[in-house]
Amino acid sequence: MPTCQNCGEKWTWKQTIKTLFKLKCPHCHVKQYESASSRKQGAIFGLIPLILLPIIIGFEFTMSTTLIFAVVLVILIFALYPFILKLSNQQEPYW
Repeated sequence: MPTCQNCGEKWTWKQTIKTLFKLKCPHCHVKQYESASSRKQGAIFGLIPLILLPIIIGFEFTMSTTLIFAVVLVILIFALYPFILKLSNQQEPYW
């Protein structure tokens, strides 16, 4: 779980999901940024659907099965993302 770099408080899974798009600490209310290493891990997480797409096409699933699979995959990725999120006080360069 992420830890605020300003106040040192560890966020819960629920707090992380609530603040996922604005990344404002629920304890000290200071804006936090995703660290560069966390962004790299998140990019790998984002590639999972692209890796699974050829497999789905190869098995020739129906459109409804593919849609259900995609929704479950997106929910799973969002549910696991707080475990890899690391925070920083300042915006770090992408490279």
